[in-house]
Amino acid sequence: MDSKFDEIRPYNDAEVVAATKRMAISPTTYMFEDHLFRDKAHGYLSSILMTVEGVADFQSKVMSQIVDRTIALTTAGLTVKGLENFRTEDGSIGKFLLVSSHRDIVLDPAFVQITLLKNGIPLTEIAAGDNLIDVPSVGDLIRSNRMITVKRSGTAKELYNSALLLSEYIRTKMKNQECSIWLAQKQGRSKDGHDATEQGVLKMLSMSGSGSFIEDFADLHIMPMAISYEYETCGALKALELMCKARDGFYQKKQGEDLASMISGIKQYKGRVHLEFCKPITLEELQEADKAEKNEKFRVLASIIDSHVLPAFKLWPSNYIAADILSGRDRYADYYTSKQREEFLAHINGELAGMPEGVREVLLNIYAAHLM
Repeated sequence: MDSKFDEIRPYNDAEVVAATKRMAISPTTYMFEDHLFRDKAHGYLSSILMTVEGVADFQSKVMSQIVDRTIALTTAGLTVKGLENFRTEDGSIGKFLLVSSHRDIVLDPAFVQITLLKNGIPLTEIAAGDNLIDVPSVGDLIRSNRMITVKRSGTAKELYNSALLLSEYIRTKMKNQECSIWLAQKQGRSKDGHDATEQGVLKMLSMSGSGSFIEDFADLHIMPMAISYEYETCGALKALELMCKARDGFYQKKQGEDLASMISGIKQYKGRVHLEFCKPITLEELQEADKAEKNEKFRVLASIIDSHVLPAFKLWPSNYIAADILSGRDRYADYYTSKQREEFLAHINGELAGMPEGVREVLLNIYAAHLM
């Protein structure tokens, strides 16, 4: 690709080889090893990292093992629906811009990657915030894992230029059908439990277009998708942040908080996890959005994407239980058992240990968001 994309593109094969050698001696690698590979000899993961020969090799040798172990040790299983939507009319596998709900910093796209890998579908690149590359070992890990860097801070001019560059990069990849790309439907995770596509994301995508709304978005081959966790990853931490913002008007992140959330999300028990790939946005849907007034087109398209994502979001007993606790009624009692209610309460009570008063109600609202 054009060298102007060097600052945001993922690592190439040679860069991955160098990065994995750095990762092999990183404390972060030993953290993963101690948590996920306790049955292996000390240095197991590091020894594999020293043998990596490129991007695909890193995915098959390293990331597939890390994600498989994460699924086995911290979930009650991963289910998938909609893989047939990757097939185009001629039967070939297409490349799509996966506009996705987003709940966990690294696991959302990681679960997508392992699913595609196991089903013979080419892997995606992943658009992720530059806040994750502050720690060198983490930056190496995610840029080796096909990460496209999304700039999150800077002057207004810097942010505009970086958004334009990202838009051009995504459009080039999608128009040329080089690879699929995973992109969150909003900036950052959905911390309040509401999964809604931000118009700003769509406006960023249009920045590199020709000015024809229909043609510009048709070139992007948008496929909405949803990921759903039975137990919200970092749920209590998200609730604490929301409570502080509501009370104080702001929330000040602590140094290293993103890394801590990433590690916590991997380690925490997540219950069942479901991925659903929706049917791609059609020409007819783009034409419907294009009928709106200029400033309304993006709102209508966001609503159309949400009309795919929200039905694909799987509701678990935890969601129904939270809604009933908040309402003080048994409206959804048919959707869970007394044992599931006990298990859910034990899970959130464990998460809430040491948390301030008020976090519990916010956490329950996160779980119940799709039902309120």
